[in-house]
Amino acid sequence: MIRYGFIRTKDEIKFLILTCMTYLPFPVSYDAVVDICTWCDDGFGYFELSEAFAELQSSAHIEKSSDTGEELFSITQKGRDTAEAFQNRLPYTVREAAELSALRVIRKIRRDAQISARTEQFGEKDFVIELSMEDVFSIRMNVVSRSQAALLEHNFKKHAEEMYQQLLSALTRSYEETE
Repeated sequence: MIRYGFIRTKDEIKFLILTCMTYLPFPVSYDAVVDICTWCDDGFGYFELSEAFAELQSSAHIEKSSDTGEELFSITQKGRDTAEAFQNRLPYTVREAAELSALRVIRKIRRDAQISARTEQFGEKDFVIELSMEDVFSIRMNVVSRSQAALLEHNFKKHAEEMYQQLLSALTRSYEETE
């Protein structure tokens, strides 16, 4: 398979990973690292990235923490120093793409952290779903099935901002009263 991109060697992949991680203000999941790095360049694949990432952990350039029960990764000072020393080994366009990709993932992580949906069951056909966008709005609704609740949760998590705009529009619309 022909790959197009600038990053081809394992060392270049490692420099890319470290460069991407220097833009992250907090620890992230491995999936987030993969998302950031693979968006930057098409010269390597998932398995090359995984191998390079594992070696960076072994060499203490990246550290793993699991305080919250989820495995999160962050760059160490050793990793920052290495990224800074070798940053010019990556083409400028790749470094620029790394920064944009990291910012894209940071925005998504922060957005997802502010949106929550949970369902409580009170009876056979009595569920209450709470949909919330932190510090913006919250809605509690009764629904009749777990599948309906799951659909509402899924749609809300994907489209919370649109739903907020629709709700706000409906609440501020001028309704004429007819008697």
